[in-house]
Amino acid sequence: MPQVQVIQPIQQQPKRLRVAAYARVSSDSADQLNSLSVQVDYYTHLIQENPQWEFAGIYTDEGITGTSIKHREQFNRLMDDCRAGLIDRVLVKSASRFARNTADALTAVRELKSLGVTVAFEKEGFDTETANGEMLLSMICAVAQEESLSISQNMKWGIHKRMQNGTYVNASTPFGYRQENHKLVPYESEAVTVRFIYEQYLAGKSIVAITRQLNEQFPQKSVSWNAPAVQSILTNEKYRGDTCFQKRYTTDVLPLQKKRNRGELPQYYMQESHLAIISPADFEKVQALLSQKRSTRSPMQKYPLTKMAVCASCGKILYPKVRANGVRIWNCKTHFEDSSKCPVKPVLETELYGAFLLMYSKLYTNCDTLLLPIQADLQQVQRLKRQRSEENNKINSEILRLSKQLHNLARIHAQGSIEETVYQERHRQIEQQLI
Repeated sequence: MPQVQVIQPIQQQPKRLRVAAYARVSSDSADQLNSLSVQVDYYTHLIQENPQWEFAGIYTDEGITGTSIKHREQFNRLMDDCRAGLIDRVLVKSASRFARNTADALTAVRELKSLGVTVAFEKEGFDTETANGEMLLSMICAVAQEESLSISQNMKWGIHKRMQNGTYVNASTPFGYRQENHKLVPYESEAVTVRFIYEQYLAGKSIVAITRQLNEQFPQKSVSWNAPAVQSILTNEKYRGDTCFQKRYTTDVLPLQKKRNRGELPQYYMQESHLAIISPADFEKVQALLSQKRSTRSPMQKYPLTKMAVCASCGKILYPKVRANGVRIWNCKTHFEDSSKCPVKPVLETELYGAFLLMYSKLYTNCDTLLLPIQADLQQVQRLKRQRSEENNKINSEILRLSKQLHNLARIHAQGSIEETVYQERHRQIEQQLI
């Protein structure tokens, strides 16, 4: 009968785990920031005072919602450091601080488990190292997700009620105003510019011409004036002293998104909500003029070179325009708005079409000597790009596989499961493969 001998594992001093902590607050209020500082201080001392742990850092997100990981910069940095093999364990106050979106939480935890990184949730008293950790996490995050959606619904209900009774205070402050005691008050140094825009438009100036004048007479420090900004000022009812609430709304399902209200939800119009910069009569005249121009504007005609002729200097598409004498020219938009930014002047359509026909004739006549070799070269470039892309994907997959091996090897070594010489040899082999 075969004899079986048990070879006992070599008992080695366990290495210290590299432990990090993650903290998040959903707003930047004083109370929330104080809570965040308490969490940072608590976890810093907790990790540094444990002789079996090595401090790997504290990752914090301030004023960021937990329903999505898209804008959580520190959370994403934490995940990157875990992928790089710099962290063995992550401490979190509660599952709701980690994520309120069940799908995001499970995706992150599963990836961390594949990297050999465990996550401990202090409030709930469990971590992902246990067999039922993922099941408990999914249940807790589902509850946190529903709680977040419920809070959002309650806040929306309160906002709608305040909109209906006229007590809602809009957080956004338009150009030309400042907020004082939750009221919009004209800011005279900017209100002058607003009045200038309305006066010039009522005088017959176009939005493009007004934009050019603003950049010359009322330049801004950070950004230049543009036509959409002028258009927005001309159509914003706040300048006549009224406020239209709920122009935009937030969706009720995850991921939460802001959308323009195009009739999906009711809007609330409040008259004389604050001091006006523009008289209601002038505001209505501007709206009537804008509406008239929209209705009389002829649809853009399509020409053979529409959206094909491009400015050689700035790269903007040339657009056609008919002069008073009936001659059609093609303009560069950049040059038309500011000639100092682009030197290309308007081109006569006859010259543009003549240049096109000349180039077409040359290419057609010399097709065999010009186009066919270029076509063959382009096809070869496409084949090389596909091959290179496939090779890059294989290389990236191999790098990821070896990185995971390095991380798992370091974790096993930290637990004292392999000898130092074996660890060093295996580590050297993996690094050589990476090189």
